[in-house]
Amino acid sequence: MRIHRALVEDFIEDRIDLYPMPQAYFDRLLEQGWRLLGYSVVRHNYAINGEELCGTIPLRIRLDHPPLLSRSQRKLLRKNAHLKVLTGPIHLTAEKEALFLKHTRRLRASPPESLRSFLHPDPTIPVPGLEMCVYENECLIACSYMHLGQKAVSATYCFFDPDFGHYRLGYYTMLLEMDIARRLGKKFYYHGYCYDVPSQFDYKLNFHNLERMIWKTGAWVPQPRVSTRLRGDSLS
Repeated sequence: MRIHRALVEDFIEDRIDLYPMPQAYFDRLLEQGWRLLGYSVVRHNYAINGEELCGTIPLRIRLDHPPLLSRSQRKLLRKNAHLKVLTGPIHLTAEKEALFLKHTRRLRASPPESLRSFLHPDPTIPVPGLEMCVYENECLIACSYMHLGQKAVSATYCFFDPDFGHYRLGYYTMLLEMDIARRLGKKFYYHGYCYDVPSQFDYKLNFHNLERMIWKTGAWVPQPRVSTRLRGDSLS
């Protein structure tokens, strides 16, 4: 394994089993770098990217500062305006499980066996959850899930039909989730981690009103929108 030059110091790897919790407490966990993963809430300040040890950077988007969307993001919403979007409490079905398996077959190593490994079947644990189902005509082509705090929303998981990649469904559902969160009066949209080296998660940096957390202090600081990251860039 090759160690990145910005070696992670003071390793953090914490896990809490899911249980019903107040939405305000869920907000505090998100603010401290925790995120939902399967049947746990976790936080870790390092990851393995290929054969490289790197640092993780928690990210969030402020929903109360304009402009929220870029020109290209508004264009994507217009392009996909014909798609039908249904939103409601999380409800796992055989149809969604089949779409999940089709999505994960693209993974080269250790594909997950079931959607239930990522989502608790109780839509109220740890806090109320919402699902968003996207259809072209009557064909389910994407599902995304988020959980609601008092002032914040956590983007939990998304999967889609790879045959409809031209709709950029993963990115598209993030924009829809942000809109729902804003209309619900939420202040922050937490959309996970990126790494301090270029990775497949760099798309999470392509947003306005972006903030990142500094592990050593717990402070959230502005992070400029980055539409393309070059090898060698560092956010550490």
